[in-house]
Amino acid sequence: MTFYRGAGDYAIPAAMTQHDIDTAVAGFAQAAARARDAGFDGVEIHGANGYLLDQFLSEDINLRDDRYGGGIDGRLRLLVEVIDAVRAAVGDGFVVGVRLSQAKVNDFTHRWGGEDEAATIFRTVGGWDVDYVHVTEYEAWKPAFETGPSLAALAKRHGGKPVIANGSLHDAAQAMGMVERGEADLVSLGRGALAQVDWPQRVRTGARLASFDPAILSPLADLANAERWRDDHLRPG
Repeated sequence: MTFYRGAGDYAIPAAMTQHDIDTAVAGFAQAAARARDAGFDGVEIHGANGYLLDQFLSEDINLRDDRYGGGIDGRLRLLVEVIDAVRAAVGDGFVVGVRLSQAKVNDFTHRWGGEDEAATIFRTVGGWDVDYVHVTEYEAWKPAFETGPSLAALAKRHGGKPVIANGSLHDAAQAMGMVERGEADLVSLGRGALAQVDWPQRVRTGARLASFDPAILSPLADLANAERWRDDHLRPG
């Protein structure tokens, strides 16, 4: 992805060694401790969207034949090791959440192995020492699979922890519906917040909601480019 400074062909991946895995787990823990020391209220472990922990979780990607691969329990192992390490690093009084998704940034159609696998994932993560689960789909209110509950609803049903739903919920009616139906405790915004930082106030007053402009991420997805875009589009003069 060029707006993340990517270029050229994808590198051919190699299976991580145990040393690589241990180093990654320690990195998550160190980053969480530094966030706490810097004054953050909590951290969210990124287990979604095709990044490292999600790669281990995904059956199509994780082809390992050791204890980190195979069935869903093995594929969940790295995630729960990271949760344990982060909690040990930050202590009991610090908020720790986990973000999960089915789709990847380069594969919007990817799905887990059905509702039973989703239930196992949410029961496992919810049973660990986390404070909430944050799930994201392209349109959060739609069925996680061909029919049936949304991914957030499955997390709420099986995880036993507060659920944050994400995915096109700048549509205020859909956001409200997910909370009112008990599918989520909170909603989070990505594109909607980029399009208008005052989204809550606009919804409260009935003001017009702006559409997301992909140019805010072009040529680079960084804060400087976003600031330039706001100067050009949102500020008077």
